[in-house]
Amino acid sequence: MGRHKQHKPRRSRGENDRPATEWFGTAFHSTAGMQHLDVRRSGNGVLITSSPAEIDGVPASWPLRLRNDVDGGLNEVGAALAAGRGHVFGVTEGPGQRTALAFLPDHPEEGVGTLARVRTSEDPDGDVVFERSAERPMGLWAEAGESLLRIVPLLGPDAPPADELEDCRLCPGCYRPVYESSSSHTLIGAGPLPLMGLCRLCAEGSTLRSLRQANVPIDTRQRTVLETVAAALA
Repeated sequence: MGRHKQHKPRRSRGENDRPATEWFGTAFHSTAGMQHLDVRRSGNGVLITSSPAEIDGVPASWPLRLRNDVDGGLNEVGAALAAGRGHVFGVTEGPGQRTALAFLPDHPEEGVGTLARVRTSEDPDGDVVFERSAERPMGLWAEAGESLLRIVPLLGPDAPPADELEDCRLCPGCYRPVYESSSSHTLIGAGPLPLMGLCRLCAEGSTLRSLRQANVPIDTRQRTVLETVAAALA
C-alpha cells in the first residue's frame, strides 16, 4: 500500500469573518494521488463529499448527506471524527440484512481512517460487504470533524430540508467536487481548449505547486489541465 505524504486542509470564511459553512482538505498519497474531503452545510444537514471514494470497487465521488436529527447525531459524528474515535451511525434494517455508516480509525496503514457504508447479514458468520468507503489520513478526518462541529450550530430549525443532493462538478485539474456555493473560477482561452469549472487552487496554480512538492502521481489529463493553467499564468 502507498503512503499519505501530507494533507492540506482549507477552511473558508464567510463575509465579515462569520463562521464558515464549508471546508475542504486534500491528502497527497504516494500511489493514489490526490484525495479530497469536502464538508458543507446542506439545508438542515451537512454534506460530506469524498472524492475519490471506492464504490462497489470502482473509484468515484461519494456525496454523503447527513440530516441534523433531534438526537444530536451530527455532533456525535463530528466529535468522533475530531477525536479519531470509531463511531457507528445511520443504521438501517432490511430483510435479512443491516446497513450502517461507520467511521473506522486505525487502518492497518498507520494513521489512516475509513468512512464506510457497510452491509452485514443476520447470520453472524455472514460476509461483511463494504458498499462504499473512503480512506484518508486521521489528521484530515479530525479537521473535517472540527469543521462539522462548527457548522452544526448554524443549522437552525428554519433551514430548508434539502431533500435532494446538491449538484456538483469535478474540477478538471484535481477532481475536487465544486458545488455552486464553492469558490470557483472559469478560465477561458488558455491554450488550445478552454478550461471551465476550475476550483480556486487550480486556477491560482497552487495545486500544481503542491503536487510537485509532494512528488505524487497524477494522470495525464489532470497534468495537461494544470500545465495549461500554469502557462496562462506565466
